[in-house]
Amino acid sequence: MKVSAARRAAFEILLRVEAEDAYAGNLLSSARYSGLSREDHALAQELTLGVLRWRARLDFLIEHYARRKISRLDQAVVIALRLGLYQLHHLTRVPPHAAVNESVNLIREQKLKSAAPLVNAVLRAAQREGHATTGDLSSSIKDPLVRLSIETSHPAWLLERWVKRFGEDEARALATANNSPARAAFRFNPRRTPEESTRAWLAEHSVGIRDSAIAPHAAVIESGSLTANAEPVQQGWIYFQDEASQLVAHLAAESGHPARTPRALDLCAAPGSKTTLMALLLPEDTFIVAGDLHLHRLRTMKELMARSGVSGINLIQLDAAKELPFADGQGFDLVLLDAPCSGLGTLERHPEIKWRMNEEKIRELAALQKQLLANAARHVRAGGLLTYSVCSTEFDEGEEVIAWFRDSHSEYRDITRERLTELGLDPVGLLTPTFGARTFTHRHGTESFFACVMWKRR
Repeated sequence: MKVSAARRAAFEILLRVEAEDAYAGNLLSSARYSGLSREDHALAQELTLGVLRWRARLDFLIEHYARRKISRLDQAVVIALRLGLYQLHHLTRVPPHAAVNESVNLIREQKLKSAAPLVNAVLRAAQREGHATTGDLSSSIKDPLVRLSIETSHPAWLLERWVKRFGEDEARALATANNSPARAAFRFNPRRTPEESTRAWLAEHSVGIRDSAIAPHAAVIESGSLTANAEPVQQGWIYFQDEASQLVAHLAAESGHPARTPRALDLCAAPGSKTTLMALLLPEDTFIVAGDLHLHRLRTMKELMARSGVSGINLIQLDAAKELPFADGQGFDLVLLDAPCSGLGTLERHPEIKWRMNEEKIRELAALQKQLLANAARHVRAGGLLTYSVCSTEFDEGEEVIAWFRDSHSEYRDITRERLTELGLDPVGLLTPTFGARTFTHRHGTESFFACVMWKRR
């Protein structure tokens, strides 16, 4: 009846992801699992994210071996089977008997003893037939889109969009990249210690890094690792943040400010990664306002500011879709709108998103993004910059929003190319054919972001 702590944690988290629309990453980092050993926590994370990444392929195998639809199985049974199949097909260092037995025991712990023989039979059959079965079975599917969906474990509706936009080969490459663990990228924090000192510490502790080609003063870990308890993390010498997210803050923090004290506004600011980076990049006397809809997220942001040694950011709870609490004529030189979006550009870290999102939700989000952007534009001074960004792969949330906005705001000009050049980056591999710039996971190794910097004519 014994079940390892790692497998039990993964099982609990996957149940909550399905039942509560929770995010696996948040649960994994919660206090509930802080008592796990480093090894157990690593395995729980591998199992949880692996199952979410490969869900479609795992469900395809479940239906094959169980000879029944997923909808006819109890949710706990489905999750136990996904965990067992993921270990059998993806984790070569896990003994097959452990993968099978512990999934069976998980079901017994759930008081579903009558389902234990089914779980055992499905996993034993999968063990006998081996890893090559998935490819053999999927090759018999006539519909190429359904076959691609199973092979890459992405929803068919999303792949259809990408195939139309990029072609099948690149759609497959993007989906494949999404199923890989995200690279660990970070930025140096000179407010806490000089960059040279941090680099020396990393070298002394066998942490190999390379400089980012996407974001200035950012780095990517190539060998070794840093835990949350490592000195550079605890002391705030570095801050983990995706390169594309960092790039957005660099684009927004334009350096050519007027003689007066510059004013910057970050709407939808929490959890504060971009805001705190902007504060480090802008002159220290910059008046910065950061707003968010949720008070608890502003509290988290305040903690990040303290850890980063960043002060002078004025936090305010506000609804960016409604009238903002700023006096008329008191506009801002820099306004950043990192808008709520589908999150489809973050599937490496949040694979559950691809199973929750749909085209109707994307349309609803695009409508909100347009409303937020129009509202933000009312608070940009003449000669100021308005930066719009989303962590999404979708045209609807990026280029189309900007096209809609510029139809009614001709006073704004897209200067994304100029900003990239000023940052010392080659715009060619980043600019879109219409507006703004994009990063893609399979092309740049970062999250898939869209960003557009617009200058308001004087």
